Amino acid sequence: MDMSRRLAVKVLAALAVPRLAGAAAAPLRMAILPYLPAQDLHRRFSGLLGWLGRRIGTEVELFVAPDYTTMIEMVGRDQVDLAYMGPAPFVQMAARFGGKHLLGRLEVRGMATFRGIIVAKAADPVNTLADLRGRRFAFGDRQSTMSHLLPHHMLLQAGLRLGDLAGHEFLGSHNNVALGVLSGEFDAGAVKDEVFESYRVRGLKAVATTVPVSEQVFLATNRLPADLRQRAAAALAAAWADPEGRAGLSAITAGVTGLVPVASSDFDELRVILDSLAAAGDER
Repeated sequence: MDMSRRLAVKVLAALAVPRLAGAAAAPLRMAILPYLPAQDLHRRFSGLLGWLGRRIGTEVELFVAPDYTTMIEMVGRDQVDLAYMGPAPFVQMAARFGGKHLLGRLEVRGMATFRGIIVAKAADPVNTLADLRGRRFAFGDRQSTMSHLLPHHMLLQAGLRLGDLAGHEFLGSHNNVALGVLSGEFDAGAVKDEVFESYRVRGLKAVATTVPVSEQVFLATNRLPADLRQRAAAALAAAWADPEGRAGLSAITAGVTGLVPVASSDFDELRVILDSLAAAGDER
């Protein structure tokens, strides 16, 4: 068993302890995907979770999952109380374990959707998806919506299978992909739009853009008691109208304009894309 798998098993075992009656003082755990370095995620979410804990009367602590697969497992098995998930991991989790309690999704610059970007160095002669044939490509995590799944689907739609590339690697995070392309180790890679914008000034360009899919979602698992779930739902629904709640949401990413309702049907188009990708059998 490799080191990452051993770590995932240890994390799942540690989180499997049930929430006991009479242990109300124990903090609630909100799990989050490691799409940025852990210290950045703690900085971005500390304000919102502090505000949420005060609103519902119970401390809420952030847990950054070691990888996307572990995140899907622990949310699906109700080993945390709350979660903030990307669209594809949410769809995969719900397909395996059943739906959870959706609490809302981010709205950024007036839109409740976001996109991924296939990027290359600005000075390199990679300007279309066809130019990627015979070149090296960087993905993030295998389960990431914008640093693997949607871009991989785009490559297939353009007639490129992974075997048509000179090589590809999964680097684990969006930042790693951007840095791998800028360093010249890879000719192109896939990142979410926020990461592209932050690295554009360092010499990245956009080669292609994915279809828009639902923004990140907040959800409660079945482990969270109904009364706390209702309080959390009410607090998050009112967050944008509260100065502290608004500040907490605004710290998550640039351009946040609110937290809006979300339904399972908002992911139907993504489900079709993921099914198509799975049917293609293009895994290496």
